[in-house]
Formats: sequence, structure tokens, C-alpha cells
Amino acid sequence: MKIERINFQKLLEKFASRRDIDPELRRDIGSAMAETEVLSAWDQTLQVLRKLEARGLLETLGNVVRNGNLYLRFKDVRTGDVISFMKPPTEKIEVTPSLPPGLLRREDATRIESLFTSIATCRSEDELGSVLAGMLSTIRQMVSADYVAVHFIDDDIRAIFEKLADGSPEPRGRFAPSLVDRWVVEDGSCLHAPNIRSDATLNTYSDGVFASVAVVPLRCKGRTYGVLEVWSRLENHLTRDDLGFICLLAMLAAGLIKNAEDLESLIFRDPLTQVYNRGYLEDQLEREIERYKRTNEPVAFLMIDVDNFKQVNSRFGHPVGDLVLSTLGQLLGDKVRQIDVVARYGGDEFGIILPDTIKEHAYLTAERLRSVVGEHDFALTCPSLEDTSITISIGGAICPDDAMTKDELITKADRALAEAERAGKNRVVFISDIERGNS
Repeated sequence: MKIERINFQKLLEKFASRRDIDPELRRDIGSAMAETEVLSAWDQTLQVLRKLEARGLLETLGNVVRNGNLYLRFKDVRTGDVISFMKPPTEKIEVTPSLPPGLLRREDATRIESLFTSIATCRSEDELGSVLAGMLSTIRQMVSADYVAVHFIDDDIRAIFEKLADGSPEPRGRFAPSLVDRWVVEDGSCLHAPNIRSDATLNTYSDGVFASVAVVPLRCKGRTYGVLEVWSRLENHLTRDDLGFICLLAMLAAGLIKNAEDLESLIFRDPLTQVYNRGYLEDQLEREIERYKRTNEPVAFLMIDVDNFKQVNSRFGHPVGDLVLSTLGQLLGDKVRQIDVVARYGGDEFGIILPDTIKEHAYLTAERLRSVVGEHDFALTCPSLEDTSITISIGGAICPDDAMTKDELITKADRALAEAERAGKNRVVFISDIERGNS
């Protein structure tokens, strides 16, 4: 028996040359050897090691620490040789969310009690921001971290909170984004790098300041809203108990975000189409007009009506009509920008707010929407509509060109819509075209 200390790439090469390796495992070894990103290669190597062990080719002997580095030790069952290699500076870990054991210090217990009270009483979007900020402060103080931040990857949440952070200095960006996206966001795993300075792939994230970091997902019911990063200037700073506490608060934060999202859906979303409702539309239109007064960025408003919708209801019944409206809401929402607001105005009418949009661009958007709806096969969701075409008419108005108040803008867009329907339907008309023709 001999004892050999090698890196994991050498270990893979060692087993790749063996004749007792089956084709499937050989492919896995080849894939891990071809991976250029060190941490991803390490992750694949761990999977290969587990398969080698499951096939009785390798036996785990445990870990050993040498010169401050952690080594994994295995025994080659066939030869009896002992193989050890140093673990990379980060890995996915399984952590049980938990409170810090003991809570011996009174100030810690008081701090957590205050935080949990704010979580329990959080009822609005404004309160959510305050609670999340308090949560980051609590984490930083409880685990003696230097910097704590949340990076939101969900677009709807990012529109509310670009980023929340506590502490200083600020790292240059998210930690190892590709790795975080793969391990934390997609897999929902926790990531811990106790010594990022020891690896050339990772030390660029330390900025010469930080030595360790933990990253956990803000995840609730299978959906990841963002990631929580906890940075320290010290190596091996976070204990298992620290990680459990961080994961507990990340789980609670994700639950708060989910509740806020559900509340917004309940209050501001149309239950049939899942686009915004009329109240939200009018409120946002008022906000955009006020924003124009500060920034001079024009606002376009489109009013949309389903052509001959009464005949659809009469011929096929209201359930089919509901399917048409829900499908239309999805089509409209998918074909506008993230900053645009699509809402059901009432019945078969929809409204769309287009911020920072001049008439020429609003007209192109309206024509694109009209074309998309006209070309869509509604029979995909409702087979009884196989021989029926669904089209829309659109009326438009612009602030400041056509109106300077919410009510006037809606009225003028509605008037343009009525003209589009009178002129034959399945067309786009802007109020300025009508008024120019009458002048």
C-alpha cells in the first residue's frame, strides 16, 4: 500500500485509464476533466467519487487537515492505495435552518425578538423593505460579518428593491455569478467559501479585503427570488450554527416576499386575465403623468377592445369568452416591455401604459400587438374557435401632445378606439389623427 497526495484532476486521470470503469462512468469522468471552471469541475468530481464508491471501487476514509488545508482521503479498493487531495475553497452544503443555540447574550435575544415581531406584523410593500433591511443588519451583527447583501434575480421584486445591503466596504459585485446561478439559484443549495484567497479562480472577488463568503437562496415554494451573501474579512469565519441562522432568516425573507407578491396579486391583479386591474392602471397612469412633469418623458396610452366579442360569447358561451380574454392578457403582457403596464380596463377592454414613448413608437407597438393577436391561433386553447378569427382594435393618445390629465388621456384614447371600430375594426387609430382631420 502507498499513500499518494494528488489534485482531483490527477485523480480523474488515474481512474479514466482503468479497465474496470464502465462506459457511463467513463463519460462522467471525461466530462469532469473537460470542465474548465474549477468549481464546476470539483462539483462533477464529487459526483464521480460517489459513483466510484457506490460501485465498490473507492472507500471514503474521511478528512485530514494539513498546514491549515482540508484534504479528502480515499482508498483504492482494488490496489489498497490511499489517495488524498485538497478540497477547493468552496462547496455546496446542506444546512438546517436554525436559531443560534443558547442565545446567551440578552442583546442577541432582544434583537431577534424585535426582528421576528417586525416579520410577523409586516403587511405592506413599504414595511417589507424596512423588515428586510433590519434582517440584514441583524445577520451582520449576530454572526460578526463585515458585509451582507441581497441580490434580487426576480424581475418583479428587482423593480421594487434593486439591492439591499448592510456594512462596508462593498464587494465589487455578486460572488462568482455563474456558480451562484447554477448552485444557489437553480439547485436551491447553500454555497460556502471559507477561504476564497487560496484559489486563483475566486480571489478576484475578495478585492484584497474579504477572505470568506456564504451565499444562500431566498427561496419559497420552489421559486428563488434572489440570493443572500454574507462576507467576512476572516478565513473560516462562519460556523455551522452561523450558516443555520443565515438560512433561517433567508427562508423567512423569501416567505415575506412571497406573501407580498400574493397580496399584490390579490389587490392589483385581475383574477381572470392575471394582468393588472383598472384601479392599478389608473393609479400608475397618474404617476406617469406626474413623472412627465418632472422629466419631460412622454407617456403613451393605448385602449384595446376585442372585435365582435359579444358574438363570441353568444355563439360559444361565456367560458370560451373567458378563455379568449385570459389568452389575450397573456399575449399582450408577453409582447410589451417590462416597464409597460398592461391592465384589464373592464369587460373585453384592456389598457396599456407605455412610459417614455413618443407617438411614432407607440404606433409601432400598437400595430405589432394588433398583428400578434390577429395571427394567434386561439384554437390552441379553445378548439371550438378553430374557424373563428379573433382581432382587436386599438385607440391611442399621448401625454403631453393630446392630454395632460389621466381622465382626459383615457377619454381621448377611448374616443380613438371608437373611431377604429367605426372605421372597420382590426386597426389602430390615434386621437391626433382624428383631430388633425377635423381641423
